[in-house]
Amino acid sequence: MIADTYNNAIKELCRAFVDPTTKMEPLTAGSDVLPVVLPAAENLGGPFTPSSDSSWLTITGITNGVVSFAFTSNNSISNRTANITLLGQTVPVTQNAEPVTPPVLASLQFSGGVFSFAFSNNQGASFTVWSTTNVALPPADWTLAGTPTNNGSGLFQFTDPTATNNVDRFYHVSSP
Repeated sequence: MIADTYNNAIKELCRAFVDPTTKMEPLTAGSDVLPVVLPAAENLGGPFTPSSDSSWLTITGITNGVVSFAFTSNNSISNRTANITLLGQTVPVTQNAEPVTPPVLASLQFSGGVFSFAFSNNQGASFTVWSTTNVALPPADWTLAGTPTNNGSGLFQFTDPTATNNVDRFYHVSSP
């Protein structure tokens, strides 16, 4: 029995079952379905229509007792979770994130006393650049040089305008 508060009625849905197990999805955009909720002859319309609590996760259809949903790509470095609410139950949907991998050097340049380099990685990643003139120092003793800019398509650029004062300078790129 389920309360239909829109129509001030109690309705019976035979053999309704919502599996609350978290659905795991890949980082790429795609679609999936929840396990069968109702017999094919039953309807999940009106007050029983499932909903999502996030814009990246949308309900795309309800056919034969099966709820279909779609999700956008996850371009961040963190997993994300949204929920589908169905017959008063919450079904979490967790989407994996793109892992941060070692940066791939794309270019370096020294011109007019300014040193710059570019590298590629996951566009949702963030990095910090550290520098030292003594590569033998432990990482805790390196100096924070700054944060590279991200052009939004996975290419990061770092420029060190003080390189002219430190000809023998070493750089290390880290991710939090």
